[in-house]
Amino acid sequence: MHSLWAAFAKQYPLETLISRTVGVLAVSVGALVASALVGRAVRAAIAASERRLPDPAHRQRVITLLLLTGSISRYIIVFFAAFYVLLNLGLNIGPLIMGVGIVGLAVGFGAQNLVRDVVSGFFIILEGQYGVGDLVEINGMFGAVEEVGLRVTKLRDPSGQLRFIPNGAITQANRFAERGIAYTSAVPLAEGDYDPTEVVSQALYDFDQEWHVFAAAPAVGSVQTLKSYARLLPVSLSVIPGRHALVTEKLPGRLTAAMARAGRPIPEGTEVTVALAHLQAGKQV
Repeated sequence: MHSLWAAFAKQYPLETLISRTVGVLAVSVGALVASALVGRAVRAAIAASERRLPDPAHRQRVITLLLLTGSISRYIIVFFAAFYVLLNLGLNIGPLIMGVGIVGLAVGFGAQNLVRDVVSGFFIILEGQYGVGDLVEINGMFGAVEEVGLRVTKLRDPSGQLRFIPNGAITQANRFAERGIAYTSAVPLAEGDYDPTEVVSQALYDFDQEWHVFAAAPAVGSVQTLKSYARLLPVSLSVIPGRHALVTEKLPGRLTAAMARAGRPIPEGTEVTVALAHLQAGKQV
């Protein structure tokens, strides 16, 4: 035991031991202070962004970048502090670095998808490809963006389901400028003194419950008298982008069947029409 202590004292004189201990403590305290300052700066920046940025999507993007910056800064501080401590203790870090490198390589192969998701999420946020509240189509799935994270994007589809899409798996994303595209529908009516509003409204409600296609409740207008054939019932529709095919293909038949079941079939030789509002307006001009 005495020889062991003598060897240790020879290798690490008291002065050297004290200086290295002081150095390690100083670096450790400095790392803790620097990490605390980074956290404080990030929190202050987040508070400022919440006060000065009224747009929720922009604010969420800025906050995400601030949190990412703070996290990376802390990792850098910890890495350099640990590196200095190991050097100050006189340890041979060559084998350690090699071992960490091998482990990191193995982990890297297993975490490729995670890295890909994080990198993709970083660029999605940085470039502002889409934000919270935007109506988007991602990989063929429609919905409103509820959260844009570094790893996943949360999408609320028209049926109310919350979908988690890994950012690295996103191959195509379309952002729609409008929450609903205006369409008009015209229901021809036979002669007679009756009001088809209730029948048409119920058919539209049932159709939306089944297919989830309307961004807002349809507006059934007043019956218009025409010279060509009896009367016409106009309907204004706000269709979720990407769901228009369901409306144009299925809704006319559904309204036609509903009128027939109500005992008020549409006149022979006519049909229920569905068209874009601006195209319909152009035809009338």
